[in-house]
Amino acid sequence: MKYALIILSCVGLAAPTFAEGDIYMGQKRFTICRTCHGTDGMGLESVGTPRLAGQKPYYLKRQLLNFQSGARGKTPGDDFGKMMRPMAMTLPDEQAIDDVIAYIQTLSAD
Repeated sequence: MKYALIILSCVGLAAPTFAEGDIYMGQKRFTICRTCHGTDGMGLESVGTPRLAGQKPYYLKRQLLNFQSGARGKTPGDDFGKMMRPMAMTLPDEQAIDDVIAYIQTLSAD
């Protein structure tokens, strides 16, 4: 029984959970993202911005949190990070991040 509890607790650590995002609020917040990532979230080749549509939620969340914390966007040579950090800072809390991610998940990756 003791080993079963240990295994079950480790399984919970392996799979990060995300709060339920509000797609409608995410769509409203995505307005600022459209400028560089396009209305379809496919990125803009002319600017060299990456595609958001089709990205895994954990990846998007990790990147946004890294921009907010300064883990990205403060390093010399991370020019895209320097541009992205102020944009990520417009998301006031994790719920806002989850909302944007929920909306991005509705965009077609094709």
